[in-house]
Amino acid sequence: MDLTQWRLNGSWPLFLRCQSPLSQIFTILAVALSAWVVGQSFWFIFQPKPTVAQWVAAAPVAASAPARLNIQSLRKSDLFGPYLVQIASPVTSTVKVDAPPTRLNLTLVGVVASTEQQRSLAVIANRGQQNTYGLHEEIEGTQAVLKAVFADRVIIDNSGRDETLMLEGREYQTAVIQQAVHSSSHASIDASVEDKLAAIRDEIRRNPQEIFKYVALSQIKQDDNIIGYRVSPGKDSALFQAVGLQAGDIAIQLNGLDLTDPSVMTQVFQSMSDLTELNLTVERDGQPHDIYIQF
Repeated sequence: MDLTQWRLNGSWPLFLRCQSPLSQIFTILAVALSAWVVGQSFWFIFQPKPTVAQWVAAAPVAASAPARLNIQSLRKSDLFGPYLVQIASPVTSTVKVDAPPTRLNLTLVGVVASTEQQRSLAVIANRGQQNTYGLHEEIEGTQAVLKAVFADRVIIDNSGRDETLMLEGREYQTAVIQQAVHSSSHASIDASVEDKLAAIRDEIRRNPQEIFKYVALSQIKQDDNIIGYRVSPGKDSALFQAVGLQAGDIAIQLNGLDLTDPSVMTQVFQSMSDLTELNLTVERDGQPHDIYIQF
């Protein structure tokens, strides 16, 4: 069917009648769609932007400490009765000062007599081997134990028997032992003398130069050369005797310093305020002796 026939059959007038309503419908739909689009655009522009909450790390939760068992009340409960402290009575060791000479093949090379009993030392040689021993120490190669130290000898305990070991070059004499006993801090002295020595040590501890009140030094020269300092007791002879010094001893070293050097005494006086001990080497009958004094 061509266009001419279609028009002639009457279809064309029908189409023309329906065209106007259809156009209105499509126009309304187009306007509504346009209004919806415009509305969405309007709200999109003015709508506030959504805010995202800032991320914050969760605080770590500390693990609770395990509960501790309180045992203090248990300790105080005395489940097995009250504890009684047993105080052991001090064991006193009697030294036989007039002990016979030892038959052991030992050589007493040197001694360090101290005002503090436990600090006294002895250098003993056995079979050519020298060792330094403190009180109650066993002498190597023997069963003998060092029991007491005096200025010119030591007393050893040889299988329960006190024996005397003289300083090398010295002959055994009982009278010398008695003198050493009275001049040694290891001898039996009464409480008043001990109190006096304690007071003297406290005084020297506060001011070390006070020692020269109790031990006097006088310079000795030979051919214009200093050979040492003669020691003698000061205003109180308690300290002088307690440390084992004897009248006529010549001091030749003090804390390792050579006292025959004229410049040493100045150094000694300058350092006295810092000293806590004195290690004095004296010459007695041609033999050196070490005297240890602790403040």
